Amino acid sequence: MNIKKGISALLITVVLILSITIMPVSAVSDNEINVQECETYVQKMKYDFMSTGVKRPYAGYYYVHSNELADELITVASEYESGKATADELQNKYDETKDFYENPWIRPDYAGYTCYIAVNEKNYNNWYYEGQWNTFVEKRENLVKALSVNHPDFVPKEYGEGIEEEEYTLEQQKYISKCFYELLEIYNEMTCGGIVLGDVNKDGFVNVADVTLIQKYIAGEAEFTDAQKLRARVNCDSYSVSIKDGTTVQKCIAGYTDAYFYPNGVVKNERDFATSLDNWQICSQW
Repeated sequence: MNIKKGISALLITVVLILSITIMPVSAVSDNEINVQECETYVQKMKYDFMSTGVKRPYAGYYYVHSNELADELITVASEYESGKATADELQNKYDETKDFYENPWIRPDYAGYTCYIAVNEKNYNNWYYEGQWNTFVEKRENLVKALSVNHPDFVPKEYGEGIEEEEYTLEQQKYISKCFYELLEIYNEMTCGGIVLGDVNKDGFVNVADVTLIQKYIAGEAEFTDAQKLRARVNCDSYSVSIKDGTTVQKCIAGYTDAYFYPNGVVKNERDFATSLDNWQICSQW
């Protein structure tokens, strides 16, 4: 009986040892990334790049860096198949590519330019609602703090001058992007909500009063918020409010058939914002 118990105990011990030895190997095999999965994901990325897709703020950097990561992933997948790269290296590159493509962060200098524009925005004549403006100021300050983490004396400059990407860790860059997107969302809500092109006094109509106000702005007798500038730029070639815009509004009021407003200027909500080229002031890199 003791012999049988001893044999049973020995068998149990052997089974436990084998299970401990075999399980990690089995686990690695189950979780090991599939090369085909990587290739399929890259194909999806490339297809999105070629189609209109969902545009992102500072799309140039987004698409360029996504393409670079996609090419790197294919290279590592090929090296993995030939035994030149490990499963961990392939998995890490896949995770890095997927993370940026689906949750992109922007370059700190781009955020710095946005910060510069935001800091210089003023709530002239209480154009913006108090709640919106207070939220905007809060998000603006968050972005300033995020950019100044390594620069106690940070002052936003035009075009993000003086900001080097290498000075920030990846986590810092992601946090800067988070602050950027939060600021962008409230800015879009402030400037693009229920926009009526040509209506610069926010009464819901386009009439002579708007033309007069545009003329005063051009002459330096009135100040415009960015929202008013967006409404005043009715021509597709307008990068600043000009006499041409005022003339176009006048002609439309008078019923001239050769006068029309740039249709893509109408932005109804934040989902449309990234496909609009009108708010070039805060997203100049589209």
